[in-house]
Amino acid sequence: MRNYGPTGYLWELWHEGPIRDRQNVVLVHGYRLPLSTLPGRCDEQFSRLDRLLQACCDCNVWQFEYVGSPLGTYDWVPVYASRLDAALNRISEITGNDRFSMVGYSMGGLIARQFIAMGGQPRVDKLLTLATPHMGVHLEPFDIPYAEHLYPRGGMQMRPDSRFLWDLNTNVEESTAGEFASVAGHVRGYSDGAVEMGSTSLVKCARDGSVERSFYFAGVSRSHLTINRIKSERDEVFRLVRGFVAGGVRGISQERTSEKPGDYGVPFFLTFAVRKGPDAGKGYPYVVARKSGRCYRGNRVWTQGAVTGSGAQIYTVRLGCREDGEVRIYYGPAQYVTVHVVNGQSVVVAQPVGDGPVRHPQDGLAAPAAAV
Repeated sequence: MRNYGPTGYLWELWHEGPIRDRQNVVLVHGYRLPLSTLPGRCDEQFSRLDRLLQACCDCNVWQFEYVGSPLGTYDWVPVYASRLDAALNRISEITGNDRFSMVGYSMGGLIARQFIAMGGQPRVDKLLTLATPHMGVHLEPFDIPYAEHLYPRGGMQMRPDSRFLWDLNTNVEESTAGEFASVAGHVRGYSDGAVEMGSTSLVKCARDGSVERSFYFAGVSRSHLTINRIKSERDEVFRLVRGFVAGGVRGISQERTSEKPGDYGVPFFLTFAVRKGPDAGKGYPYVVARKSGRCYRGNRVWTQGAVTGSGAQIYTVRLGCREDGEVRIYYGPAQYVTVHVVNGQSVVVAQPVGDGPVRHPQDGLAAPAAAV
């Protein structure tokens, strides 16, 4: 295993064996805890995936290490995306090929998407993500108030109510490759132990939150710490990766047909933004699911204070696994907007709440009293 990255170990680029005139596949690892990696050594987070792919798919496989410090993943995702850009430039110099396929594990999938959003889309033919929290992760130590700007910065950006994810997920066409697929793990009901299945499936949403386009999604019975540990050709995850690298969405679909998160009965995220009005902070906003009558309010409505480019504050609610159909977002007394959700599928309402026409309680669904 040789490092083709720069001296000083700001980032590392590992490859084993001869370099051939073949497809370049880049593996992007996940979040690093402090002291979890040492400069100058490839810890092979993907186990034997690189060797197996090079043998089965006749391609060059590169392991990209974006953390060159024992401090772990402490910086912003765009910083690591810029390092990925430098690594791809290096691969192009070595191979003469400026087209790539990528496999991103966990946070690595978000780094790959951010690279694409920063102008890298023409260079990426295929992107497969493993256990990537596309819609965010509500997990310590990432529940940090936005205003504090504390470490871990990248972790803070993975919150479902972050400006970073808002920008990525309201511009899905510009932050994905032409061939895109995601694979999720599950070992504890609706989660792989770290990332919820409802967060790993990516869709393109209209401004009202309705789903305009779905992408390939499949679930496997693996934990977050084992979904990337591929050791043999018989491994289910390896077969999915191999199918995607060789044939894109069609290739992976031949291994497993595409699924929906709702098939697993999982909770999911509804992310929206609210214009600051006179009732902000007075028990608003809150969310009511019409089918179940359940009201989500108080500490069930998350925000770290991040705002959109137009100044609206971003909120996220985790809806229950059986929620489906009409959901109302109340942002003032008898003032709400209606969105329609699909069981298990996390969505983003891009149009700020309060910009559209005001609707009043009707059809027998009374507005609950605001929380105090």
